[in-house]
Amino acid sequence: MNPPPLWIEQCRAARRIAADFGTDKALSYLVGEKFINFLEEADTNGELRAAIPGFVADIKDIFAPSQLAAYLDIARRTERFDPTLYDDPEEAEVERRRELRQSASDLLLVERAREWLLEE
Repeated sequence: MNPPPLWIEQCRAARRIAADFGTDKALSYLVGEKFINFLEEADTNGELRAAIPGFVADIKDIFAPSQLAAYLDIARRTERFDPTLYDDPEEAEVERRRELRQSASDLLLVERAREWLLEE
């Protein structure tokens, strides 16, 4: 007997988190962390890619569209880069570029999550 997909247990955990700590924490856990990372991994894994609709259905069963929309408006936002935190200007520039690449990647993943979770 095959174990259920990991995302099923993650959805169960999100329900417990919502009950114990509130909807915002559950959204952050399930959508901001688990689902967005799942989408990223699905780029190179056909089995995960095929499971996206099932994961989406379970997420939509837990959260209202308005909750998902509000969360996705703030998901993976980062603080503005502060070069004054670095003593070495070259190190600051390397870190600025790294953060810029990460922010761009996060933005694309959040937009993909929005397409999946908010489509009718």
